[in-house]
Amino acid sequence: MRGGLAGGTLLMCAVVLIWGAFLPASKLALAVIDPYWLTLLRYGIAAACFLATLALLEGRRALSCEGAAAHAWAFGSAGFAGFSLLAYEGLRLTQPEQGAVILALVPVNIALWQWLRTRHRPHAATLACIAVALFGEALVVSQGEPARLHSGGGALGNALIYLASWCWVAFTLGAQRFAGWSPLRYTALTAALGWLTILLAVAAATATGHSEPPAAAGLREKAAVLLFIVFVVSFAAVLLWNLAVARLGALNASLFGNFAPVVTFLIGAGQGRRPLAVEIAGAALVIGALIANNLVNRRLAWQAGQLRAASLPLR
Repeated sequence: MRGGLAGGTLLMCAVVLIWGAFLPASKLALAVIDPYWLTLLRYGIAAACFLATLALLEGRRALSCEGAAAHAWAFGSAGFAGFSLLAYEGLRLTQPEQGAVILALVPVNIALWQWLRTRHRPHAATLACIAVALFGEALVVSQGEPARLHSGGGALGNALIYLASWCWVAFTLGAQRFAGWSPLRYTALTAALGWLTILLAVAAATATGHSEPPAAAGLREKAAVLLFIVFVVSFAAVLLWNLAVARLGALNASLFGNFAPVVTFLIGAGQGRRPLAVEIAGAALVIGALIANNLVNRRLAWQAGQLRAASLPLR
């Protein structure tokens, strides 16, 4: 068990570093390739890698959607086409550090969606964590100036990234419809079908002049960044995440994932951008609230387990 814990911790450390570097690397890539073609390249290659890995590990039968292709396409379109295109369009207008904090709110969005769908109010401690996280997010995005929340390109960029986070919520919760599928199978098949939506979006955007194919010289210039985004972020990080969840559990793995914005802020500082004190304070509130919420959920899960154990009949 100890070896599994240590191995899972190392895996999640790698995932956090990759996730933290994702938006800064994407910001560099967007200088030479627009969001549509970057998304097409990113998930075209990643989907092929996922399908090959799925066939190798689970056999060719796992490549079948078993009559669930429509649902897999819908969730793949949200998680890969919707998330990536909205996040990249938003990233062109805002800073990676702000985008990272916004995307870190996915657990908060999931809690809010489940509350809306089930009409079951979350635990009071969870609601308090949500309130603190949203307040911290407002500080980061506004940089202490409320007018920034509804004006300027940064406000639009942050709004697009927030919409992207909801696309990822839909994709994440969509896995519940495929209880018999492994995480790898769900990811591979939805990515492949979602890529078809990306292809249509690229064709439409290119035909209308909103997008254009990248220049070969630009791709060569940012080749290292593009390779990182395609193979490390889009493919390797997902596999590492699945392995970490298997060893640590989803709750513990999510606890580690909350530190990704810290890496993004450190990268921004290394690139010469000095975050304002209010941004640091806001990010600390968001990360602290998410960690606290994870700990609360862990405590509630433990208490529920104790109650179930106490209710079992004695033999």
